Amino acid sequence: MASIHDSYLGIAEETTYGTAVAPTRFLEMRSETLAGKYERIDSEGYRAGQRVLHKDRFQPNPKGAAGALNLEGMDAGMGLLFEHAFGAVSSDEPEGGFTTHTFTVGDLKGKSLTVQVGRVDNAGQLHPFTYSGGKIASWELTNAVDGVLQASFEMDFAAEHIGAGAGAYAVATPTYTAGSQLFTFVGGTVDVAAAPFGVSEITLSGDNKLAAERWSTVGKREPLEEENREYSFELKGEFEGLAHAERIAAALAAGTLATLSLRWTSPQGGELEITAPVARFDEGPVNFDGAKIVEHAIKGRILWDGAGSPLTVAYTAKDATP
Repeated sequence: MASIHDSYLGIAEETTYGTAVAPTRFLEMRSETLAGKYERIDSEGYRAGQRVLHKDRFQPNPKGAAGALNLEGMDAGMGLLFEHAFGAVSSDEPEGGFTTHTFTVGDLKGKSLTVQVGRVDNAGQLHPFTYSGGKIASWELTNAVDGVLQASFEMDFAAEHIGAGAGAYAVATPTYTAGSQLFTFVGGTVDVAAAPFGVSEITLSGDNKLAAERWSTVGKREPLEEENREYSFELKGEFEGLAHAERIAAALAAGTLATLSLRWTSPQGGELEITAPVARFDEGPVNFDGAKIVEHAIKGRILWDGAGSPLTVAYTAKDATP
């Protein structure tokens, strides 16, 4: 008999969009909100005496699935999600038990995941829910004082398969990377314009601007990008001087820009470093609020300088492959 402690999250990269494959990588999860979307197509016709829709006059209309994976940042296991969030990846040779995988902004076409979640009912039965055609629509990384780095990935799927079946739909047996460790605020640093900025909370988010509702007579087509991706940040800290306020108030566009670098390390040497050559500072009021230390919450967007990647993630992990 299973218990709630036997719940699991597994992912795998698909070869063909929407064709489920058995999970090959298992991640520790805080929570998940994946759920199928099931609509109904109702008749608008009437018959004599009808005052309520007749029981035979609607058609079930499955519309894929969606939801979020909420994880803690670790020095193993997350590379595949980063690859599908950004698009391009290159990997160094393994060294000292770690490999650095570098993720840059690239094409997301042809990249999809199968996600399987094991959920346990109140009778102690473990049921796999399998989601195929997974695309990462948006993501967010957050970290606050005394906390663990939090990672959330909003996903869109072509289909939900409920319960055990054959092949990719069978109940998985989870295995985890041995010796992995957490990224926490203790190992975090923030640099703005190559100078340290003491923060109490960090948020970095991305929206891949996917056209998800591509339905036709052949079913759901792979979501593709439209419009520009959007990357934004928020840094909360104490008011340390005029530098950041002046960036926000600058009269010329160039004056509002600076480099941004976020870095986390694990106790054993894992690392997550995120760099943006061009961060635009948009908001950051500085106000007196009683006899308190003045806080400074800065918000802005990541822009592109016309060369290279607007955002780069270097992930030094215990995994030899992303």
